[in-house]
Amino acid sequence: MNQLPLDIPLKNFHQNNGAKILPFAGFNMPINYKTGIINEHKNVRNHSGIFDVSHMGQILIENNESYLHKLEKYIPLQLKKLIKNRSHYSFLLNKDGGVIDDLIISNIDIKDKSYLYIVYNASRKKEDEEIFISCAPNAEKIYNKNCLFAIQGPDSINVLKNIIDIPNNMNFFDILISKYNNSEIIVSRSGYTGEDGFELSIPNESAENLITLLLKNENTMLCGLGSRDSLRLEAGLSLYGHELNEKITPIEAGLSWALDKERLEDKNLNGNKILSDQLKNKLSNKKIGLISTNKSMLRDGMTLFDNNNNEIGKITSGCFSPNLNKSIAIGYIISEFNTDNPIFCEIRKKLELVKINNLPFVKKNYKKNGSVYE
Repeated sequence: MNQLPLDIPLKNFHQNNGAKILPFAGFNMPINYKTGIINEHKNVRNHSGIFDVSHMGQILIENNESYLHKLEKYIPLQLKKLIKNRSHYSFLLNKDGGVIDDLIISNIDIKDKSYLYIVYNASRKKEDEEIFISCAPNAEKIYNKNCLFAIQGPDSINVLKNIIDIPNNMNFFDILISKYNNSEIIVSRSGYTGEDGFELSIPNESAENLITLLLKNENTMLCGLGSRDSLRLEAGLSLYGHELNEKITPIEAGLSWALDKERLEDKNLNGNKILSDQLKNKLSNKKIGLISTNKSMLRDGMTLFDNNNNEIGKITSGCFSPNLNKSIAIGYIISEFNTDNPIFCEIRKKLELVKINNLPFVKKNYKKNGSVYE
């Protein structure tokens, strides 16, 4: 029996603001607002937009040496050495090095206690939490009591610092505890759009007040999951269930930069030998970006061919790019394919020429500076 989608805490607020609500990853989520996906997308690139991503998992795990050692079986980082008040993009790995989920892991102090704060995908809560609880039985899931907002775009810093105390030297993937409306909130300089921005974990009782205040800025608008997807695709960012799954390793997904190479020598890490071998040897597939050469739309699941009609790969994500005014896609093709040769996509039973494009499709605008480890 299928379970009905759950409501995020501010569902009524979003409906009252014109949101189109549809089920996504087990939740009723804002997909877009009356302004439309393209306007939302452009506003984030040029000004700022606010996304309610309260469907995502949020968990606190004590920085306990025993817990961290157990977690390091799944997470390819040296968790004991993570710098305080910094975040890192990482993964939960299965025994073959495949991605159970991708995560943002941060080392923070809350009320004088040291924690890992982990944000993970809504669609993978069950799988992830089985691992987290088995490694750290007193791990605290906080997504039922804390909303998660992302304010993204070049204006986001100016919009946010008028409301919340943020240091001027805060960099991409820095994280801190701030105060709003007598509530402690977790503020990280991060996001999923390729733009500068912040993610805010705030107690439910203060959430509507904060989002209403942020929207008083005339250049800030509410944005839904539709524009979040087109923004992340332009930025060449992977989406779990598309570019990532349990049969794809981080190296195959072009994300070897997120692996601690020292951990690949550690037999305690799931898939360490497979990952080490992949770093040394040629992979069977490679990830590419694609742009349509006409008005046809590139979609997830479409098949790619060479000029001899041989199947060479599949598209994993596709959408219309408001910045490029063309359809764009990410996909995987066989490694031996020469990317100087023509490549075709099967669209409505016809092969159409597409163009290979380096990822990302647009320049990322993160305020970057800082290390991962102490």
